[in-house]
Amino acid sequence: MKLHNVIPVFFSLLLLACDNSGTSTLNNTKNKIKIPVKAIDFRLPDLAGKTHSLNEYLNKGPVLLVFFTTWCPYCKKEIPNLKQAYYNYGDKNLQLVAINAGLTDSLSNAKNYALKNRLPYVVLYDEDAKVSAQYGLKTVPKIFYIQQDRNIVLTSRKVQKQTIEDLLGAQ
Repeated sequence: MKLHNVIPVFFSLLLLACDNSGTSTLNNTKNKIKIPVKAIDFRLPDLAGKTHSLNEYLNKGPVLLVFFTTWCPYCKKEIPNLKQAYYNYGDKNLQLVAINAGLTDSLSNAKNYALKNRLPYVVLYDEDAKVSAQYGLKTVPKIFYIQQDRNIVLTSRKVQKQTIEDLLGAQ
C-alpha cells in the first residue's frame, strides 16, 4: 500500500480516539471503560523534565486531571474553558493538571502546543502512555474530577463548572 493511501486512514483512526461527547459518572453502568474509583498516584515529568506526582497536587486541593493530545481538535477547543477554570478557581485551591497522553505525540510537540496555546497550568508528559492506561483512557479529551480524599466523582470531556464548585465546597 502506498504511503499517500495510508495517511488518510491513519488520521481517521486517530480522530476516533478524539471524542467530544458528554460526561459519565462512575455509577453509570453503560460506561464500559474501566475507570478507577479512587485516583491512582503517578509520577510523570513536566515539559521541562521535573517529576511531579498526583499526591503533590492533592495535598493542595481537589484536582482536575485532564488528559489530552496535541492532534485532537476537541482538546484544543476545551483550552479556553480549562484556562477559565484555572483563573477562576486556582485561588480557591483547585489544582489543574494536564497530561499529554503520549499517544503518537512527541515531547517536542507537547512543548510547542503548551507554548502556542499559552497554557498557564502544569502539563505533564506520559511518554509511554502507562498512566493513561491506568486511568482507562480510551478517548481524549478526558477530565477527571478528583476530591482530596482521592475519590473520582466525575469524568467528562468538557469542563463542568458545577462539579468544580461542588469539589471546592466539599473541602
